[in-house]
Amino acid sequence: MYRLETKHRIYGCHKLKDQGGKCTKWHGHQYEVILSFEAETLDYRNMIMDTYDIAAEFLDFIDDDHLNLNEFMNSENPTMEEMSMFFYTNLKEKFPCLVSVTVYENTDASCTYYGD
Repeated sequence: MYRLETKHRIYGCHKLKDQGGKCTKWHGHQYEVILSFEAETLDYRNMIMDTYDIAAEFLDFIDDDHLNLNEFMNSENPTMEEMSMFFYTNLKEKFPCLVSVTVYENTDASCTYYGD
């Protein structure tokens, strides 16, 4: 089994309705999103996927360099937990060998969503 991971940095703001405290106000983060892929075999290029193709598809999905996550995800509470599931769900069709998405909100906190 092969495993490939790609890292992508995105910038976004959000506010969390049910969080309480300062997170109920607009604030931003520099997120790191890690896409993890697995495959039993490699393609004709000896790759799971070309990392340039992954980056291009991810950027096409994001379609902005600074996201309002509440609007982008249509959510009142776009937490990193929800973000990891949202990215997985929306990218799985483009990347059939996607097995998980990890979202780092900062260097000390992350959440990973594993598909079915």
